[in-house]
Amino acid sequence: MSRADLWNRRYQEKAEIAPDLPVELQHSLALLPPGYTLDLACGDGAASLYLAGLGHRVLAVDFAIEGLKRLQRFAALTNSASASLRPEIETLVVDLNAADALCGLGGFDNIVILRYLPEVALLARLPRLMQRGGHLLIKTFNSEYHRQTGFPERFCLQPGALTDCLPGLTLEQYENGLLDGGFYDSYLYAFK
Repeated sequence: MSRADLWNRRYQEKAEIAPDLPVELQHSLALLPPGYTLDLACGDGAASLYLAGLGHRVLAVDFAIEGLKRLQRFAALTNSASASLRPEIETLVVDLNAADALCGLGGFDNIVILRYLPEVALLARLPRLMQRGGHLLIKTFNSEYHRQTGFPERFCLQPGALTDCLPGLTLEQYENGLLDGGFYDSYLYAFK
């Protein structure tokens, strides 16, 4: 069974309830000015839905089509429930491990990566997708999350691991979650 098949099955088995975004992640997303925002490895859309509610126009990408279908349903429910919210969310099936992942995309004011550790090759391509003045937010699991939950350590950030890996971007904020026993490390970059 492929990774995509595994994740598709997980999404098919989930209750038909919109995903919640932890408050800590909400606070980080609130730092981003509304604009055209790419949500990488979006899953079933907790961050995309939250961003759209803040006024972002979102392109949500993931390799699990069932997660994207859930996101589309939740966005449609929001549209029908409140004409004032009308989340602007597009979805796209993308395998982020493919060499041509994200080819043809660009012009983003923000790129968001939450609870996903991207490969270095993918990170190197991100600045080319951004507008001047754009922001890249990466907030994902650290080794404390591994220690407390058993989540595979290879998918967890080590302290400071991404501080110098994105030439062309300026690191504006770094939070080492281990210092306060938190589960996430956070990086906010700007493309000046």
